[in-house]
Amino acid sequence: MSRQGLDDAKAGQVGSFINPSRFLVCGENMLETTCDKKGRIHLRESIRARYGEKFVVVEMPDELVLRPVPKNPVRDLEEIGRTLKGRSVKELKELIHEQARREVGL
Repeated sequence: MSRQGLDDAKAGQVGSFINPSRFLVCGENMLETTCDKKGRIHLRESIRARYGEKFVVVEMPDELVLRPVPKNPVRDLEEIGRTLKGRSVKELKELIHEQARREVGL
């Protein structure tokens, strides 16, 4: 890739990239890692300390998403439930649709 292409990508300009989502510029919140022959990936200690050591891998059409498994999922759901108290079913459906749109980038 040309120097101009790299500069454009860092500036958020897609220019003539065919599929810009496949080109990543590493930053502070990104980690590049590889799988070993047994399929294991290495995460640095600071990431494991923040998110734990158990993850779910979600396969999306163009990517894999690594999501931490909560230490206490019931407590987490109870906390979420408290924030939704008093909302109508219609409001809850709107919140769900809004979140889904954000997650798929619409």
